[in-house]
Amino acid sequence: MPVLLLVLLIGVLAYLGWRRASTTLMRDCRWRADRTSGHWRCAFCGAETESDGPPRHCLREGTGR
Repeated sequence: MPVLLLVLLIGVLAYLGWRRASTTLMRDCRWRADRTSGHWRCAFCGAETESDGPPRHCLREGTGR
């Protein structure tokens, strides 16, 4: 039983690490689709981008990424 819990803990930590590395979105990022122009716009900072789906990276100035 302790081995199973250890494997579960390692799996959860690996998943959280992978999710953190795969996105740079900030807590305030709120992407909304502008259907008239086909762009995505952040409701918080006003950044805009053209993509098929919501961005996975923060486009706000000064985020360093």
